[in-house]
Amino acid sequence: MNPLREDLHALAEQAPAVDLAAQAVRGARRRRATRLAVTIAAATCLIAGGGTVLLQQLRPQPPIVLNPPETTASPLPSEGVGPIEQTYRPDCRTPSCAKRAWRLVTRDGDTYELTAAPGTGPLEVTADGRRLAYYSPKQRTIVVRDLASGKTWKSPLKQPTEDFSASTEHTLRLSPSGLRFIVSSWGGRREPDKLVDVERGTVSDLPRGWWPVSVSDGSGPVVLAKPYENSSQVWVLGHDPITIPDFTYDYSTLAPDGRTLARLGQTFDENREPMVQQDGSIVLFDAVQGGRETRTPISGIPEELHPSQLGSWLNSTEVTVVATPESSRGPMPRVYAVDVRTGKTRELFTFRNYSTTSVPGLVH
Repeated sequence: MNPLREDLHALAEQAPAVDLAAQAVRGARRRRATRLAVTIAAATCLIAGGGTVLLQQLRPQPPIVLNPPETTASPLPSEGVGPIEQTYRPDCRTPSCAKRAWRLVTRDGDTYELTAAPGTGPLEVTADGRRLAYYSPKQRTIVVRDLASGKTWKSPLKQPTEDFSASTEHTLRLSPSGLRFIVSSWGGRREPDKLVDVERGTVSDLPRGWWPVSVSDGSGPVVLAKPYENSSQVWVLGHDPITIPDFTYDYSTLAPDGRTLARLGQTFDENREPMVQQDGSIVLFDAVQGGRETRTPISGIPEELHPSQLGSWLNSTEVTVVATPESSRGPMPRVYAVDVRTGKTRELFTFRNYSTTSVPGLVH
């Protein structure tokens, strides 16, 4: 699923003097932002006019899976909205609908349309599902909104719509409250990434070439990452970067202890295609001091699915993991809580449709 290491080797052959890490970050970040949605979308083939989805015929007699009809969405109310479970952009195959508004699905199953935010701009939900952050073209800035009370906050950072054009990879990484965040538009007009504190009204530059992993509330830690050819660096700002022995972007947010990160385990074999493959484990490491790692096999996920992305911590021992089909014949992706001590999982919910883009707190 991940050709990043192959890209690096190709770069090395073509231009030995080039900064491989910098170029890899550019390409990888663009792919990283859409990988989950592309993986899911590629697994389906729409039958025109039929309202069904036929999974690609990779094996004899593939099953036909009925795709529910497009859900009717009401405009997002000004207040009184329950926690969000997942967000998506409706399936679009023509230029006329390329900017269709985001859809928000609550834990209770209500579906709303965020008419204030076109689907081309970034949108993220805090890990608890209770606050939403999105780019408002009208106000030319990121807006944070409390879904229950309707209260809103405007970012002090003004940004033109061009910062979030289709040609850029944009990331919006939220703190637990949503009032501190990192915004990037890699390849766009605004580099480097910005760390924004809405309550204090401050904006500061982050080091160039690093990908945002996690941001805490207040003056808490900010975590960045950068890949190299056979390793990666993780940097908790205020400390020295540490090196890990994998080229990866599959991190969790920072744990409640303020120093532990989780990542998905992987193996590397130059004679295999793809050379980098996930091994179904979760790896814990100290993002401040580095050193010893703990690798634990993940259990309790159906064999048709595999862990693909991590997210926020639900408590001191459980972290969110998204599991996606290993082939296009697989079931709908599911979200689990995985106990980092034992690897045991418990299911939280299933994606409601193949257009699902994100779930609250996901690092993507």
